[in-house]
Amino acid sequence: MMGTIEKPRAVIRLMCLVATLTAVALAPGRTDAEGQPPDTEERSLAVYVGHSIVVDAPWPVARAAVTTPETADIQVLTSTSILVQGKAVGSTDLILWSEKEDIWRARVDVQVDLGQLQASLREYFPYSDLRLTTTQGVVVVEGGLRRAEHAAQLREILDATELTYVDKTHVSGIQQVQLRVRIAEVSRQALRLLGINAVITGSDAFIGSVPGSSGGGPLNPISIGVPAGTPMARILPFQFTQNMNVSSAVTLFGGFPNVALEVFIQALAENQYLRVLAEPTIIALSGEEASFLAGGEFPVPIVQGSSAGGGTSITVEYKEFGVRLRFLPTVLGDGRIRLHVAPEVSQTSSLNAVTIEGFEIPSLLTRRAETTLELNSGQTFAMAGLISRSENARSSRVPGLGDLPILGALFRSVRYQRDETDLVVMVTVSFVEPLSTGEDISDLPVPGSLHTAPNDWEFYAMGRLAGQTPVRLSEAQSAWLSETGLNRLRGAGAWATYDQAPAQSHLPTPRSSMPPEKQMPRNEESKGVAVETRLPP
Repeated sequence: MMGTIEKPRAVIRLMCLVATLTAVALAPGRTDAEGQPPDTEERSLAVYVGHSIVVDAPWPVARAAVTTPETADIQVLTSTSILVQGKAVGSTDLILWSEKEDIWRARVDVQVDLGQLQASLREYFPYSDLRLTTTQGVVVVEGGLRRAEHAAQLREILDATELTYVDKTHVSGIQQVQLRVRIAEVSRQALRLLGINAVITGSDAFIGSVPGSSGGGPLNPISIGVPAGTPMARILPFQFTQNMNVSSAVTLFGGFPNVALEVFIQALAENQYLRVLAEPTIIALSGEEASFLAGGEFPVPIVQGSSAGGGTSITVEYKEFGVRLRFLPTVLGDGRIRLHVAPEVSQTSSLNAVTIEGFEIPSLLTRRAETTLELNSGQTFAMAGLISRSENARSSRVPGLGDLPILGALFRSVRYQRDETDLVVMVTVSFVEPLSTGEDISDLPVPGSLHTAPNDWEFYAMGRLAGQTPVRLSEAQSAWLSETGLNRLRGAGAWATYDQAPAQSHLPTPRSSMPPEKQMPRNEESKGVAVETRLPP
């Protein structure tokens, strides 16, 4: 009985299983989510940024989507055609669904059209050698640019494309610039003046003529004239005593006690000549500012605090003076250099000096220029200049008496001054390179290395500060000195003594690769950083 019962149950189970399999086999197609095997075929599509492609579906499309809308955009054209447009560099997945929920997948790689971009860059920079590559969505730009300003323009173009890029370009050619500034000034001054002050006293009267100093400063001594409080009925005393202080403006004075006469005369004819020559040299990298100062500092007392607070303090600040140079070079390519230069030469002067609590603060005489210009390598440009001519005349007189011929000179003070100034500032720029690592620089002379001490005869008898015969230089050393401009130094520690001819006469003539018509003329002036002031004997 037990087996009979179990047999019908087994048959029933088998029949149910067959019915289920038959129903599944006869059911319509379903998606992989409902039991269909997924679409595992690997498909890849490529599209450039800003371009589009058309994708044909294997069946009518019910839905379409991309996983990264920022990278690509899609548009359904027909039931079986999809438009894919690249928006940004990257990758995304394109998924299509049919009405029966079938799925079609493809990998879309959005890339940069390097050919078109390189053609555009070649149009903007026709003489540059640029190469573009891409790796993991990053554009690498390599090659050489002909002009330094092209580097900034290239970055602006790449930034406008909104690409992720790495700039590995370089500017071809030498990027170190040497600047040589020559500041030369000649100033002349001619001065003529005459002033006469006199006082005569007697037993019954006194008279004087004091038109003042023709130079503007004090002319009369402190005790000239009538002392304050002297009664008019008394005889006026003669004031010329041995303790009398005479002003430094007086050039001639005298007195006659018998006639009680004091005369103070200021008569001066003065000529001044001033020559300033400064030639600083400095080297800087393109795009970097460089500065140079050869001079010193002088103290300036600064009063701090106020009397209302009950106390003051004095601090000291230092002001710089000397030869200063500041410049910013930019290599433009094709041998052109854009230069922002600001040379300055200043020196202390007692003119317009200020005295504070017995401490004299000098003023500064300054020659300064600042400008921006473009030059070719090796060119010289006169960037600034000044020609100044001024005449100043002044006359002080006693009305009527000062207009008399001959005798009128006793009653007037006259001054005539003429100033002339000629100033020029010239700049020379050139590309320079450092010495190679293989060159031996141990034997290259430097200022002072060729100085020879004078012997006793040269020092005591001849008054020489250096030996009479300087050390001879080789042809290579002479060529190096000529290139650096040090071959024109003079004096102790240079290449010749003070009273010898310029140093070129002791050096072999260096060979030059420049044609004769392009060589710089020989100049006998002192080279280097110097401020030279000469007065005529």
